[in-house]
Amino acid sequence: MTRLLFRAIIMNYLSGSRLCFSAGGKLSQSEDIMKVKLQDVMDGIQYSNAKSQFFYYIETGEVVMLMDSVYGIGQDKALMAKIDAHPELYLPLPNEYEVDEYGMMADFVDEVHDAAAAAALLRALDDDHPAGAFSAVVHAYDLEIQWNYFRNNCYGLIARAWCEENNIEYEE
Repeated sequence: MTRLLFRAIIMNYLSGSRLCFSAGGKLSQSEDIMKVKLQDVMDGIQYSNAKSQFFYYIETGEVVMLMDSVYGIGQDKALMAKIDAHPELYLPLPNEYEVDEYGMMADFVDEVHDAAAAAALLRALDDDHPAGAFSAVVHAYDLEIQWNYFRNNCYGLIARAWCEENNIEYEE
């Protein structure tokens, strides 16, 4: 980043102005700030795994996926080159290691009113493979709709917090 560009960013930050990067990487003031779709951020966080990482691309306001070569699909080398060349334009979304899915499951148990189902869910959390055991109990007690609603709300909270932490405007 050039010294002049850095100074423009600092001065505009201090004055409270909004800045964005245009297609050529040029910094410009804008009243038409890109907003990311919150569902895209939620999906990126939820579907991140050891083989894929999601990023928020500042220039377009879009969430992009960088996939490792998996399932016979090659790695997106062009995207990786862009990220390597301009890492300041690509903000990584929280990944599977930063999201406490186990905590979500434990919190869900507190929301279950059926004592037998709650007890079975708690036992599942103590299993050697808690995610699979939890899923089986959710299915056995017909709690899929409640669990998916609860889990989606959790991802919504995480996505909103990430956007706010990174000063990214979003639309529901």
